[in-house]
Amino acid sequence: MLTSFLKSISYLLHPLLMPWIGAVYYFSVTPIQYPAINISFWLVSIIFWSVILPLILYYILKKMNVVQTIHLKTSKERIWPLLLNSLIIGNLSFNVLSKSTSVELHYLFLGMTITSLGGLFLAFLKFKSSIHMMSTGGVFFFMVLIDLHYGHSFMSTFALFIVIMGAMASSRLHLNAHTVKELVVGLVLGVIPQLLVVNYWL
Repeated sequence: MLTSFLKSISYLLHPLLMPWIGAVYYFSVTPIQYPAINISFWLVSIIFWSVILPLILYYILKKMNVVQTIHLKTSKERIWPLLLNSLIIGNLSFNVLSKSTSVELHYLFLGMTITSLGGLFLAFLKFKSSIHMMSTGGVFFFMVLIDLHYGHSFMSTFALFIVIMGAMASSRLHLNAHTVKELVVGLVLGVIPQLLVVNYWL
């Protein structure tokens, strides 16, 4: 039962879903009144670019024997998915969610692009940083920064960030998906880029 619960955490907070979760949270707390049709278009676009397209590309990579499973168990298997993800998230940042659309979301996705490139660089060095920790850590830390930006109480969000990170780390360790070092590096790769870009919008 414990294994099933910990697996569910990894699936519910899957890296492919994190960009959409971050955007939904932003639109739920921002005082900026965006037209509902615009929000719907942006959220659908995020689903297409960050969920549907990567799944299609994964299927192609699997057919080409570039990857073996969706879990990307080796650093070598992660190179192409991380490279393609960097291009996809970068496109979301500069085209779909540019600064003229939403400054905060533009920099969220810019930070995520830097995170993905960091993971790609380490994959070339044969180090398997945790993609779950990279994506979840970055997005949940963005949520904390958004609360600070708008003057909301951020303690509950920060507490959720700590709980989620602990649960995610426990899940990945229990499933033997990563070592502690790989989890820590993944978390750092997720959080630091958000700190690097925050001065441009906070």
